[in-house]
Amino acid sequence: MPPVSIQDFFRAGRQGAPTALALSFTLLALTGCKLVDQKTFNPQAGVPPKPYVPPARPAPPPPPPLIAMVAGTPEADWKPQVQDMARRALARKPTALFTVRCLVPPGSPVVPPADVEGRSAEGAVPTALITLASGDGRAVMQALMDAGVPQTQVEMTAMPDSTVTKPTVRVYVR
Repeated sequence: MPPVSIQDFFRAGRQGAPTALALSFTLLALTGCKLVDQKTFNPQAGVPPKPYVPPARPAPPPPPPLIAMVAGTPEADWKPQVQDMARRALARKPTALFTVRCLVPPGSPVVPPADVEGRSAEGAVPTALITLASGDGRAVMQALMDAGVPQTQVEMTAMPDSTVTKPTVRVYVR
């Protein structure tokens, strides 16, 4: 069968119907074909490489406390050790800053602040935190000052902390 030109196709009319049908199927089949290119064999071809960036190193652990004690420990058990460590720290660094941290587990009973008048719990302070700071926290601060640490080099903070299970007093030195 000789090749059919487009002019012959339109001149043929009814006689060229089977040829037109074959031509339309051929065109339809060709439009459904996917051309072979470099992505046929490698889907990542042409994609710029992404360099591997290793994850950041974990932060160094925080410095350990000089002293850590559970609230309610008798004063005779900790006071001589606190005073001895304070004297040693001052001998190494006379300008050392002693931070007394009073820590309670989160979820301790709270005392609502006076200015809220029961409308919300915003600003509420745990009862255990007040008790710890005014009791054992103050006693540790006094023991440090009795050991010769100037009052300007002692500070106290009090906060809830999820790492403790019981009220705890920690002393850090910087």
